[in-house]
Amino acid sequence: MTETIDTARVADILEIKTLNAKYNYAVDDADGKAWAACFTKSGVFNALIEGQRPRGPEELAAFVKLCNETFGNMHHLTTNEIIAFEGDTARQKAYLQFFVVKDGKTEGSICVYHDWLEREDGAWKYSRRDVEYKVKFTEFVQPS
Repeated sequence: MTETIDTARVADILEIKTLNAKYNYAVDDADGKAWAACFTKSGVFNALIEGQRPRGPEELAAFVKLCNETFGNMHHLTTNEIIAFEGDTARQKAYLQFFVVKDGKTEGSICVYHDWLEREDGAWKYSRRDVEYKVKFTEFVQPS
C-alpha cells in the first residue's frame, strides 16, 4: 500500500506534530498559559474530567491547575498521528498514552485524541480537541 503526501504539506505536518509536543510538555509542566496558547482564541477542550469543557484562553489556562489537582503528576505521549487537510483547516487522530503519578501510585491509560485544527495568526492551533478514553493499562504502587 502506497500513500503519497503532498510535499507542500510536510511543513504543516511537522508544525502540528510540534504543536502536539508543546501541548504535552505545557500540561505536564502545569504551564496553563503555554497550554492555552496551543488553542485558537475560541478553542475548546472536551476533557476526561466529567463536565469540563474549557473554552477560550482564560478557561483553558485555569483548567491546567484542575488537571494537576485531579490526576497528579502527568506524562502525555502522543503517537500514530493521522492528519488530513482541507485548506487552512485540518483533522487529526492520534493515540495518547497517559501516565499519572499520585499518592505513590502510577497508572497509565490509552486514549485517542480527535482534533480539529486551524491556522490562527499564521500558526496551527487546536480549535477543538476531544479525548476518548480507551483502557487503563498499568497500575502499581511505587516502593517507599
